[in-house]
Amino acid sequence: MARMQIQARNDFAADASTTHAMLTDPAFLTQVCVASGDLAYRVDGVPQHTAVERRMESPSAVRGLLGDSLTLLQEIRWNAPAPDGARTGALELTVKGMPAHADIAIDLRPGGRGTLVDFTGEFTIKVPLVGRSLEAKAVPALTAGFDVQQQVGDDWLAARNAESA
Repeated sequence: MARMQIQARNDFAADASTTHAMLTDPAFLTQVCVASGDLAYRVDGVPQHTAVERRMESPSAVRGLLGDSLTLLQEIRWNAPAPDGARTGALELTVKGMPAHADIAIDLRPGGRGTLVDFTGEFTIKVPLVGRSLEAKAVPALTAGFDVQQQVGDDWLAARNAESA
């Protein structure tokens, strides 16, 4: 079975340690959920692991299968930092009640405006005959989430820089 490839990048104006701390802060994760328009959410975060359960409106492509809303489970496990603050991690996404799954490698490292965070992986929906079509429709929604994370992160970091100025 073919899988849909996922590639996304965030570029944050902060060092790697500050960026990682932001990405694992429950308050930041909550702001991402709010900015995404989630209907309900639960977040938990520590430096080695984050977990987010989000209920959101179903994309039209899967509304017939899941109803008006779906629950996305997102877990990230982080590896120990390198001396320069770089880290790798693994992001796993699942959709409750649907055979949808994403495995995404995370590479957080110094670069760009301060820290680059690359997301590379695969997404599958195991539904006979229509799975591939559903994957193609769902991947843009998944990658749009990384865009929301970028915007919330930029605002988060700007607010913290203003507070420390």
